[in-house]
Amino acid sequence: MKLSIAILLINIATFIGLIPSLLAFFKVKNSTRAYLILAVLVWLGTIISLLARFIGGVLHQPNLYLLHFYTIADFILLSLIFKPVLPGYLSRFLLYGFPVFAAINSIFFEQLKTENVLNRSISALILMFYALSFFTKTLREMKILKLEQEPLFWISIGVLFYNAASFFFFLFNHYLVVIPNLWQTYFGIHAIFTILLYTFYTIALWVHPRH
Repeated sequence: MKLSIAILLINIATFIGLIPSLLAFFKVKNSTRAYLILAVLVWLGTIISLLARFIGGVLHQPNLYLLHFYTIADFILLSLIFKPVLPGYLSRFLLYGFPVFAAINSIFFEQLKTENVLNRSISALILMFYALSFFTKTLREMKILKLEQEPLFWISIGVLFYNAASFFFFLFNHYLVVIPNLWQTYFGIHAIFTILLYTFYTIALWVHPRH
């Protein structure tokens, strides 16, 4: 991938969260609990993305510690969104278990000054399981008449695509970024799936029923 294209994609991915963030801001009144959680998720992701760009690109300071906090927060919020499609005991175990594991790993092993590859890889696997659980439950129960109007459908597609594509990037990150002329392809492809993720979040926020 050409450097100019990679930079363009990375810039788009950095600011793409502003679209669902503004949409959520204007539609948040009288919305459902799941809508509010998704709104917080896109707000948080957008703030972290912009903050990382400012700290790294403007201040030229390390910003990897932001990933450690975001990975845990992102997982908790998505766990709350997907809670209705999981057995109660399993949702509670994952909701509390992974953040504890991730915090221990960040403190004692993959510390804040390094990228949290293990946490992100495990989180990606669990989130893919969440999305697949939604599809399995939906196909088994056949209760949703208009799937395209179900917000969790769009969230599940985005979560599944993003994490399935990113899993191997997370896992082999340390090897890929040091290969000459490959880093722009790595970050460019990751940016593409980030853009897709927030596009699906935007659709979910747009179609979300208000009560």
